Amino acid sequence: MKANHQSKTGDVAQPYFKQRRFLREARGGQPGPGRRRRSQRVMMILAIVGAVLFLWIQPVEAAPTITEFHVSNVGVPQGITAGPDGNLWFTEFYDNVVGRITTKGTSTLFSLNTQNSATYITNGPGGALWVTLLNDVGGSTTNKIGRLTTKGALTTFTVPKASYIWDITTGPDGNLYFTDGASRVWRVTTTGRFTAFPFTDSTNGYPWQITKGPDGNLWFTDRAGLIVKMTTAGKFTTFNVPRSNGATDDITAGPDGNLWFTLDGSDASRIGRITPSGTITLFPFPSPENSDYLYLSGITAGPDGNLWFTYQDFTTNANAIGRITTSGAITLFPTPTANSGPTDITSGPDGNLWFTEAVGNIGRITTS
Repeated sequence: MKANHQSKTGDVAQPYFKQRRFLREARGGQPGPGRRRRSQRVMMILAIVGAVLFLWIQPVEAAPTITEFHVSNVGVPQGITAGPDGNLWFTEFYDNVVGRITTKGTSTLFSLNTQNSATYITNGPGGALWVTLLNDVGGSTTNKIGRLTTKGALTTFTVPKASYIWDITTGPDGNLYFTDGASRVWRVTTTGRFTAFPFTDSTNGYPWQITKGPDGNLWFTDRAGLIVKMTTAGKFTTFNVPRSNGATDDITAGPDGNLWFTLDGSDASRIGRITPSGTITLFPFPSPENSDYLYLSGITAGPDGNLWFTYQDFTTNANAIGRITTSGAITLFPTPTANSGPTDITSGPDGNLWFTEAVGNIGRITTS
């Protein structure tokens, strides 16, 4: 995308004076008073017309380019993050694999040698990546947190209570925080020391996605339709999302100092914005039918000052990457592969956006 040109003070005035000098020289002398006034009026009209044309004929904004890289025929790419080594790192859900992909599209898969499924991943302190390892086989609740080096070496720490862990992020205090569907948020230090912070709502509590906020707190979504602010000491403040149904999903810090989140469900899918003080605004989709079921999962701040999110329409089978401006204007860009299942999205170290697709792809979005 090209930025619109903002005219400087002399951009219109200079052509006007050049036109005026050219006409005077063509007449072979100085004009009389009446002719001078007429020529001044003509020049003023020409200048105004030139200015309007200059502002109107602006460069057309180029559409983003989406490129897909196939990385797996077995696992389902799920979470993705920018790593400390200048590459992108992703998890393969329902598989004990973490992948690395360069900004050129070359991928490497690392087997984690564990029965747990790699779910979400974050760039942690000390040049390592941290991953949630969910054991969802046979109803088992023995889950782990993994520390992964950029060479693919994994160290695991067992969550000390029965849990259903999901998303993970680095907190403002240098520790890791992750969500637990068993009504908790956890903190784990880089040495593997766990602290549980119980959280309940009207349905007993189901913390889901979590991020570090611009205000020095943690923010997470709760599937009961809540946005929750959490201090590093474990104090919770809840905000109810006004909706008839649907569930809050992902959340990210925006470029405007607010938090942005996805809300998905039949007749309720929206992109939401919440200020650090708790004021919520929902932005509806320009959907052709109110009955569309839109699955909105990942959302991230882009390098262009907008928010970008993943989009699936289960009624029309449309799959896309969406962009929303901080004023709420939404644009969708279809993925090259139909029914690709875009899930998570992040900003890359190369100034592009990167996302996972359930069909075994990693996607790259070039915005300029």
